[in-house]
Amino acid sequence: MQTQRVSVKIIPCLTILLLLVSAFSFHPRNPVPAVHFEHHYMDTSLPLKPDGIGDYGCSALVDIDRDGKLDFVMGGLQTKTLYWYQYKSAGNWERHIVGNDFLSDVGLAAQDVDQDGWMDLVCSGVWYRNTGRPRDEKFDRIIFDSSGGRAHDVVSADVDGDGSKDIVLMGDKNTQLKGIYWYKIAANPRATWEKYYVGESIHGAIEPAGVADINGDGFADIVRADTWFENRSNGKAWIAHQNIPMGRQGPFGVCVRAAIADIDHNGKNAIVMSDADIENSKIVILRSPDGKGLSWEKQALPQTYAYGSLHALALADFNNDGLTDIAANEQEELLPDGRQNPRWIIWLNNGNGKFSENIVLDARLGGHELMAGDVDGDGDFDICSKAWGTKPWNALHGEMHVDFLENTLNR
Repeated sequence: MQTQRVSVKIIPCLTILLLLVSAFSFHPRNPVPAVHFEHHYMDTSLPLKPDGIGDYGCSALVDIDRDGKLDFVMGGLQTKTLYWYQYKSAGNWERHIVGNDFLSDVGLAAQDVDQDGWMDLVCSGVWYRNTGRPRDEKFDRIIFDSSGGRAHDVVSADVDGDGSKDIVLMGDKNTQLKGIYWYKIAANPRATWEKYYVGESIHGAIEPAGVADINGDGFADIVRADTWFENRSNGKAWIAHQNIPMGRQGPFGVCVRAAIADIDHNGKNAIVMSDADIENSKIVILRSPDGKGLSWEKQALPQTYAYGSLHALALADFNNDGLTDIAANEQEELLPDGRQNPRWIIWLNNGNGKFSENIVLDARLGGHELMAGDVDGDGDFDICSKAWGTKPWNALHGEMHVDFLENTLNR
């Protein structure tokens, strides 16, 4: 009788188990929520050189005027002017001037340098102090390193582990900076900042978020395409590990965009990296199997066509499913031969290391230094970007454009 009773109990359990296995084996995961964006022009009146080059960089997405809405910052080397755009509505942005002579090639970081509650803007060797009246007057221009000009990348991060953010600059051998340096902001931020050498530079690499802990020791490291610099002593000593399988020589040298982040939501930082300033750009995720950065596995994200230059990278949860997605856009310059349709792409994170390519804008408008944030405060991530330069075939017949992609998820 005991044997019969045991047999009767086992059969239903096995049946239930087989049904569960069948359900998980043959039924697909719930579809990943789609993403849809509506395009708006923020500005179409900025000047360009006759060849279409505007050299517009220095981008940030930050609340400049403390109205609870994100504003867009950008600057142009041709005008030597730094601008910020005040968000009023999706199709209505007001342009203001931050100041002039920002000295950066491309980079800028937003940080409250003097800790007065107003966001300031840090460029290469100079910073702009928000006076608290940004809609009515220019920012104060303050030099922190008279020999720190022409940086391609500027990143705000806590390098020495003291709980306060520092500034990391990178400028290649053709610039005044000629290397990777980090700066300790002086107690009086109007004075000269302490400057520390990290290592040799390339054309571009550490923006938007290439300064963070790679090996899990609690200190912020720095990634530079084929090399990462291990922070060994509160930013005072560095070891260069030239073991990252990424970075190609382009017309301006080796250039990538990089972000260190827990892209898999497993407690381990990986590196998301895209080629930049080169045709046939790739975008990859680099994971360290040992968690120490001693070796790397490279996963290429899916691409259904040959890309141009991806001089833009942003990480955000664009469809509000709790997973981090990846966004980039192609420039109008450096497209493969025959292509005149730069695209804006989001790779949706499907979980388990899988990503799907989604073209969210295909309107003959190239982009450069894309930024993501909840601009309109509706609970989803929007996108701001602009062209570096333009081509005569673009949607505005060669005119310069600053662009806002409104995420319609929470409309």
